Amino acid sequence: MRTLIAIVAGLGLMVAAIAGIALALVLGVVAAGAVFAGRLTGRLQPAMARSATAKPDHRASQNQFRVWDDGRGTIIDM
Repeated sequence: MRTLIAIVAGLGLMVAAIAGIALALVLGVVAAGAVFAGRLTGRLQPAMARSATAKPDHRASQNQFRVWDDGRGTIIDM
């Protein structure tokens, strides 16, 4: 009886493992297809980076300081 249970449990585990591998394969193919289709249609193109200084910031104008180098060291004028 124990041998029969062990055989059935082993077969069940093998079926579960094969089903898991098949599911991973199908999901991988579907994901790769979605990425490929998105690239072809232009929906998954990287967004352009925008400059942080594009919009005027009122707080930045209050804290303006100058930095220059006179050859002997960097000077920061606040």
